[in-house]
Amino acid sequence: MGDSRRVFFLVLIIVFFTGVLVFLLDRTGVIQASDYMPGFLQKKNPVLTEDNQYPSEVDKLNFEKTEQRLNEKEEQLSKLENDLKAKEAALAQKDQEIKEIEKSLLDERTRLQRLVSEWNDRKKKIADLAVKVQNMPPDKAREMMERWPDFDVIEVLRQIDKNAAETGEDSITPYLLTLFTPAKRAELTRKMLLPPFETSENNEPVDG
Repeated sequence: MGDSRRVFFLVLIIVFFTGVLVFLLDRTGVIQASDYMPGFLQKKNPVLTEDNQYPSEVDKLNFEKTEQRLNEKEEQLSKLENDLKAKEAALAQKDQEIKEIEKSLLDERTRLQRLVSEWNDRKKKIADLAVKVQNMPPDKAREMMERWPDFDVIEVLRQIDKNAAETGEDSITPYLLTLFTPAKRAELTRKMLLPPFETSENNEPVDG
């Protein structure tokens, strides 16, 4: 019994001094005591696990910068879109103005062509009536011309003068005027002294 007790104390002393030796060697860095300890006694550093469900502060900062850039791009695109719409509206208005001007010019050209055509038709009718009056008995010619507006009569008489000048013959206009009443003759003579463009009261001469 006494021997067993001495053995137990001896083992305790050996274990104690062994532990002290290992501690000293571990502190001095000669050995790593943890490498010689059972697994359940070894110190374990806490493992940092990455939580993928929540972004880091860096990720948040990058996201905010990206979002800001996208917002700026969106504002620029919105401004460009508004500018384009404004330019399209201005171009549409200019296009409408150009179309109105083209239509106005076309209408004016059509009107001028119609006036030229009417003027040419009138000149032809005046020339035909002048020839007709020249070939009629003077009294019959006077009776026909009395039914015409004054300025139609004047244009026909002027055409008769022109025809006579071209052929070198005497004009019958002075004689025809003597066949009208004095009042009518005076009125026709007065109007014949006016410039030609002020003597048109209508566009169509009266047919005989």
